[in-house]
Amino acid sequence: MGEIAQGLERALRTRPVPPDTETRLRFLLAAHQGSTRQVAAVLEVSQRTVQRWVTKKPGARRSPGPAQIQVIEEAVSARWQPRVRARRQTRAEAEGFVLHTRARFGFADAARPRTTRGCGTSPSACPGRPLENCSPRGTPARASSSRW
Repeated sequence: MGEIAQGLERALRTRPVPPDTETRLRFLLAAHQGSTRQVAAVLEVSQRTVQRWVTKKPGARRSPGPAQIQVIEEAVSARWQPRVRARRQTRAEAEGFVLHTRARFGFADAARPRTTRGCGTSPSACPGRPLENCSPRGTPARASSSRW
């Protein structure tokens, strides 16, 4: 998901999504009335796997892998505050929506002033003079006999 889409999703929520995987799994269980079978169907894993993830026994508890964590995060984001999201989305569609963004264009050294073709001054500093007459490295330009 791109940064703009994530910003829109954040704007439609009032509370942040649970930060850790254990809390996200508890949310999914609560959303499916405590049924590990339904949660397993949503996450496309076995029911026993979900039971291992949420058990309270210290020796039997297992944590999900990186791929499963991503699936859990997507499932929770899709189900997080559905009525609040729907209400805010209809309001934004009716009244309009303002999204503030920032852009970077990949300039590695934007703070240093740039010069053109070895000129010590920028072309805007000497309008009307061609670039060939710009002085190199800030020294005075030679006057050509035909022009000056």
